[in-house]
Amino acid sequence: MAKFGKAMSVSGLIIFGTTTSLLAKIVYELQSVGLDGNVKYFHKPWAMTSLMFVGMSLSLPGVLIQEALKKKKKKKSDLETFLIENEEEKKTSSWSETLLLAIPTIFDLIATILMNVGLLYVTASVYQMMRGAEMLFAAFFAVVFLKRKLNKYHFMGLLCCVCGVVLVGASSLLSGSGSATQTISKTQMLLGMSLIILSQAVQAAQLTIEDFFMADLDVPGDRIVGYEGLFGVFFTLVIMAPICYYLPGPEGEGFHENIFDTFEMIKNSRALPIVMAVDTVALLMYNLTGMAVTGHLGAVFRTVLETLRTLFVWLVDLILFYTPLGMGMLGEKWTKYSFVQAAGFVVLVTGTLVYREGDRRAEKEEVGAEETVDEVHIEGYSPHPVQSHVHIPPTAAATMIPVPIRTPSAPISVSHSLRNSFRPNQTIVAGSYSRSITNHSYITGPRMGHGIAIDADE
Repeated sequence: MAKFGKAMSVSGLIIFGTTTSLLAKIVYELQSVGLDGNVKYFHKPWAMTSLMFVGMSLSLPGVLIQEALKKKKKKKSDLETFLIENEEEKKTSSWSETLLLAIPTIFDLIATILMNVGLLYVTASVYQMMRGAEMLFAAFFAVVFLKRKLNKYHFMGLLCCVCGVVLVGASSLLSGSGSATQTISKTQMLLGMSLIILSQAVQAAQLTIEDFFMADLDVPGDRIVGYEGLFGVFFTLVIMAPICYYLPGPEGEGFHENIFDTFEMIKNSRALPIVMAVDTVALLMYNLTGMAVTGHLGAVFRTVLETLRTLFVWLVDLILFYTPLGMGMLGEKWTKYSFVQAAGFVVLVTGTLVYREGDRRAEKEEVGAEETVDEVHIEGYSPHPVQSHVHIPPTAAATMIPVPIRTPSAPISVSHSLRNSFRPNQTIVAGSYSRSITNHSYITGPRMGHGIAIDADE
């Protein structure tokens, strides 16, 4: 993985994260000439889904090059070589593990296309805020299928999340603003927000399945990002593109999409290739800087930055609308209902922080419970009985001897909303980086560390 300093990681996460969210909407506001000779908006959600996976897959060449360079390192001694190769054997993912990554990729594809279609009908800021609904579904699936328990802070956080999503959605419907250049009906807005919320349910289901079936995978985070991107490119371009070409329905609403018309529109526009190229690079850099931030500063700090990212998306959108930078066709305007959206945003942030406090308290209780059984007192215990001529007094033989039991290190909590943010602007790679470190979320249960799944209930 590319090496970034703390300052570069933080600034990169905010800049590239904001860029990907803005460009995802901006590309829908651009026009070009298609195969039919008419000028129309670039409503191509499947094309943008493919672009996301292309951006993810670009991390793979760097990973493979780094692995090749490691193998060429000078061997120091036979013993060191054996130990190093043995350790690398453990860390190198097998092809079977790599193929398992196709499972989360399918969920990524479904969630991303739902969000991309939904983004057609809402502004970038509303799109970004509505994604906070994932926490609701993640908690629900974890309680129902993973048998986790919620404390009062979790419930308060979820309540705030519901209220925040309702406020943001209501502000969008009342303002009637879903696009700077096109007229969006209230029915379309409601459809768009519903699709975005549904996509969060798909992502939450993905996290639950990963925790249940893939908890013992030990694959580096950047490798997972790359291979999920590669599988995604295959699924979208080789499988879904021909299917969508023959599906009935209007162009660009998530069902029928003519890939040849897509290429024709890109060819006939100067802006589209530039925007899409910048978006692809931004997606790659967002993934790399996101993993670096968590490595340098931890998951909690990453949560704060993701909140700032949502705020910057909204601020930049306002700037684009009210300045020449938006060229009169980009951004979103401030309405009298924007105060309601701002209130919803504050409530969502509050809910996230309260929910994280629930995670922290639950983990503290778990660690405390584990520490109470860390020492087993065995009366008269002798681990290595040997013949000895040394006289041991009976009182000494009956002494209580504490025997320490090795337990896993304290878990690192990564909330669902945070883990989702490891994906690019549509769906970040949920759990990708968390699989490369010792990781644990109270609600989802054990994460993986060095190929060993540690059950919190044990």
